[in-house]
Amino acid sequence: MSSKEAHEAREPMDLDEILDELGHFGKFQSISFLVISFPIIFSAIFALSYIFTAGGLNYRCRIQECEEPETSFQPGWLSYAVPFQQKGSAKVPSRCLRYGHVNNISQQLGSNSSTPDHNTTCSTELFNRSSTVRCDRWVYEGARSTILREWDITCEDNQWALTMVGTVNNVGQFIGMPIAGVVSDRIGRKKALVLAVLLSAVMGIARSLAWSYMSFLTFEFLDPLCGSGLYTAGFVLGMELVGPQGRVFAGSIISVFYTIGEVILGVVSLWLQKWRLILRALYFPAFLCIAHYWLATESVRWLLTKGRLEEARDIILKAATTNGIELSQQSLSKIEFSAEIRDKIGNPQKDKNSRNGSLMRIFQSKILLRRLLSSAFCWFSITFVFFGLSLNSVLVGGNQFTNFILVALIELPAYVVFYFAMDRLGRKCTLCLSLILSGVSCISFAFLPTELGLVQLLLFMLGKFGITISFAVVFVFTAELFPTELRHSTLACCSMLGRIGSVIAPQTPLLEGYLESLPLLLFGSMAMLGGLLALSFPETLNVKLPDTIEEAENIGKGRGN
Repeated sequence: MSSKEAHEAREPMDLDEILDELGHFGKFQSISFLVISFPIIFSAIFALSYIFTAGGLNYRCRIQECEEPETSFQPGWLSYAVPFQQKGSAKVPSRCLRYGHVNNISQQLGSNSSTPDHNTTCSTELFNRSSTVRCDRWVYEGARSTILREWDITCEDNQWALTMVGTVNNVGQFIGMPIAGVVSDRIGRKKALVLAVLLSAVMGIARSLAWSYMSFLTFEFLDPLCGSGLYTAGFVLGMELVGPQGRVFAGSIISVFYTIGEVILGVVSLWLQKWRLILRALYFPAFLCIAHYWLATESVRWLLTKGRLEEARDIILKAATTNGIELSQQSLSKIEFSAEIRDKIGNPQKDKNSRNGSLMRIFQSKILLRRLLSSAFCWFSITFVFFGLSLNSVLVGGNQFTNFILVALIELPAYVVFYFAMDRLGRKCTLCLSLILSGVSCISFAFLPTELGLVQLLLFMLGKFGITISFAVVFVFTAELFPTELRHSTLACCSMLGRIGSVIAPQTPLLEGYLESLPLLLFGSMAMLGGLLALSFPETLNVKLPDTIEEAENIGKGRGN
């Protein structure tokens, strides 16, 4: 080795260079991502299961004096006993009102006979069609069961109890996100991922055993509180396993598995129909993820920031062997003699103080503070629109299971566009354009008449297509804007603040009572604002992933961004 090579070998190790030398996405990375992606499937299921466990159902008043042993949802006599309401182009029975019975015959009948004579008691003459009363028992259409049917959470004045489930779920994620970020940065990405999925699985099974609405709501809160770091831990772990050239592809792979989780949720819910069975079928397999403690590979970047040089070195060498690549002697020497890592090992207290100081500096630095606030608003806009469209997909006409699955599947071509656009247009441009596309689609949908159902459906899908690209971009973009030792903490912070959007999203169906198109107008406006704010970010395309606060501050300087 020449003196020049010897000098270069003793320079601080550039992990991005070594990761690129290992191959952008070789056999080692493929196996690692396959292992990581299995828990990612459950993160989608855990985040969205309430759509079907607390979903709406068709129901009507139970007319006790008229019902037959084999109750049907729309018997021939129903129009005599229950007022009908116009819903779109169809007339549907009132959910909570029935006509009063003339001369209170129902009470007389109840005292004289245990089995009503439907031919004599259920004619139009025996109901006072000018008087309606509120009913206290209901008949539900079909065999499907949600908590609405379990505990009779019916009528408009109780609608809040159903929408509250989604809000409570997202409040749990909101509180759990910063905790998950700190835990991940302290105990490692791999342990945080396994801990999150197992705790969430326990809470999901407990929820399937709920004995009341309040017990269900309690476990609905604890589930995301314990498992909120699942997706971010898996995402950060995956991003830190690849070099700059592989980040976009890595993000695409993780996002695709999230979509697979959404589709599985829709298919299982369509198949089982019963909310308790749905939860058990979806949550029990998550316990298999305990094997990831031994199967998953810890983040090399995290190990290096903790001064665990030998473990990081072993993983790098294992990756090289698995990919069939022989690292250069210069790279091996840099790993062995990295001055940066040697300093960390030599003075752990200094390293501890340095990390604590950096955590404060992210708020003292105008650049990073402004970047953090802008990122948080973009996260808020994206999560609000993304989850809002997912939730409202089951309200768009047609079969709600099919709608949910189709709206989930539109994410797959969105990830293909994301993959190619990120390295051609850049992160900033892709984020801006995708948000504006989603915003324009949602606003256009709101102004179309309901008669143009097919056009509305296409615009709805286009809105979800655009916001899906945005969601994929913002994860990669945020991870590239902040330094290694704070990457999960800042990502979790942005995700936590973004969760305010998903906390509000479940309440948007209530806005239709004021203006039917109001939810879509709100989604479109927020997406447009997020798209304009995205222009303030520096471009990170082909930029080295920052390891320090200083490197993060210097992103984009001298590049015209």
